[in-house]
Amino acid sequence: MKTIRKISYLLLVISILPILSSCNNEDDVVKIFTGKTWKMTFIAEEGSQKQYNFWGEQGMTSENAAYKNSMDALAKEGNFILNFEGGDLNGTAGGSFGGRASTTSVSGTWNANGESKRLDITVEGKPVDKDVYGKAFITGLQNAIRYGGDENNLYIYYKDGQTTKFLAFHPQ
Repeated sequence: MKTIRKISYLLLVISILPILSSCNNEDDVVKIFTGKTWKMTFIAEEGSQKQYNFWGEQGMTSENAAYKNSMDALAKEGNFILNFEGGDLNGTAGGSFGGRASTTSVSGTWNANGESKRLDITVEGKPVDKDVYGKAFITGLQNAIRYGGDENNLYIYYKDGQTTKFLAFHPQ
């Protein structure tokens, strides 16, 4: 009788475990954002993994000086980076951030919701970058609406007119 009761309890515990582990669909936002330096890899339109053309008719060719300058700036260590600091604030995460576009520094505050993936970023001051890509980077931060990804890939989605684009990052 004791053996049957033990087996019954064991089966009950085993059947409850999947329910308990599947209840939380929330991201660990603090783990995703903080503790690393994020380096931007590209900017694309939502639904695409192809670099968005910010450089006009001349496009993304080595003959286009503006494009070449942007790619040189992107390749340079210390450019197009973000560092987030913060913690959990009653179901959302937030804190401060700092970083650098191409020719200027950026800083401000951030707040993200792990369930809805909503992301609010406030950029302090009015940073101006001389580079085409630097301007797009700052626009992306100023107009952030949500995030995607995990500890290895971060995507910051933003509105740019009627289009949704995203900044793609990888830990440095």
